[in-house]
Amino acid sequence: MCNTLKYQEGRMQNIKLYCLGLLLYFSCAGYPQNPMPKRAYWHLSGTISGVIVDMNLVKVYDSVYADCILSSKYVNAISPYGEWNKPYNFCGNVDDKGKIILHPFGAELPAFKGQMNSEGQIRGVFEEEAGQAIHSFELVESDEAGSVQFNVFSLSKSVPLLNKTRRPNGTISMVFLSPLESRDPLISDSLRKSMMAFFNTSAYRGTEPDSMLILNYQTFRRDYLSSNKEICRYPDSPLMNWELLKFVHLICNENYWVSFYILSYAFTGGAHGLETREYQTIDLKTGKILSLDDILAEGKKQDLAKLLTAKLRKSNHIAESQKLTEAGYFVDEIKPNENYYLIPGGIGFYYNHYDIAPYASGPEEIFLSMEEIRGILKPGILRF
Repeated sequence: MCNTLKYQEGRMQNIKLYCLGLLLYFSCAGYPQNPMPKRAYWHLSGTISGVIVDMNLVKVYDSVYADCILSSKYVNAISPYGEWNKPYNFCGNVDDKGKIILHPFGAELPAFKGQMNSEGQIRGVFEEEAGQAIHSFELVESDEAGSVQFNVFSLSKSVPLLNKTRRPNGTISMVFLSPLESRDPLISDSLRKSMMAFFNTSAYRGTEPDSMLILNYQTFRRDYLSSNKEICRYPDSPLMNWELLKFVHLICNENYWVSFYILSYAFTGGAHGLETREYQTIDLKTGKILSLDDILAEGKKQDLAKLLTAKLRKSNHIAESQKLTEAGYFVDEIKPNENYYLIPGGIGFYYNHYDIAPYASGPEEIFLSMEEIRGILKPGILRF
């Protein structure tokens, strides 16, 4: 009898454990085993039908943006003067199931369309133009020696000018990338400090990215309210909306080099806002921010200026017989500036609005391939 009772009790216990297991299984079955991270950075590499692709992708909730380098072809779909090995910017969305689309800002095509997993792997198709052939691609995480992993920090807030209304208001959105600890923590700390100093617009002098973003927001809030409080006294005056966007973009993260830029857009009233890009290149072996003098061979600045001027003329179809000032520029020779980036395929110089031309002309980016700048850079400077 006792043995029978023990058997029945044991059987009931097994049934309970079995049912509990089923309950846990079915309660978890509706959720992904590896959910997509809310914020993440991936350094991806792969191919589009055999063409090499290098991509630095940032995810912030359901938004994504990326800087992508294509080794050959497909670039004419991105720009009328598309160049190989030059970085191009994409943006888009990814849903909670990993369905992703990336396209140039303000255009639907060309586009990366595919499926992404929580490790950053993406498979799909690259569509150049409507009605044309699409090409398969696959991108996977590239964690090779000489690259850095980054944490993503973000903050988005709105500041109403009047307590009882939503409009007008000031809105601010920021995304900052902070390096994780590497094998050499001194280099990681140096890189973090350099990037924070470059990004920061407040009085913050610490080392915590979250605290920096909060103080940047508080500075923006103070400036917005103090600059517009007088408007509230005059009901017939136009009420202002301010906007500030600030994002870190990585374009090179390999072979102990990091090249990045801060994309900023600010609107504080007036006819239009102003977008700027500010670039830095850092040697990860030393932690040093590289100036132009650090990478150029002795006495080559004038040669570089000639190359930049010739490339601008070619890209904009300006004849040699016409002065650049006659074509709407402020100068007749394009001199190199410190706003440059260095990548395996070459070097790029970025001239923001008003640097060399009026606002209406837009910014100017001049990219010189390794073949074009042969002999201009110091020997062995790239290590690529």
